[in-house]
Amino acid sequence: MNDSFNESISEICGLELATLIGSYKYSVFGNSTVVIEGHKGIVGYSDEVVSFAVSKTVLNVEGTNLRIRCLEKRFAVVTGNIRQVGVLNDEK
Repeated sequence: MNDSFNESISEICGLELATLIGSYKYSVFGNSTVVIEGHKGIVGYSDEVVSFAVSKTVLNVEGTNLRIRCLEKRFAVVTGNIRQVGVLNDEK
């Protein structure tokens, strides 16, 4: 049994603990799918760059033929030919 309330909630929801406490996580599957957990909204969208607000910065998914396949509060799935995923370095 878990002593931490947050850890218990993360297990029930099936989310990473960091996602629940204001952080974010992304996972890349092959070169075709990116799953983002803990985003705060879309900053920009084109077929070559999809940008999400995360923490105090921006997470960019770059590639070609990008499409948002799932968009929910704090959760998104982007598919296409993924070239790179990166975070802008202006976090303060």
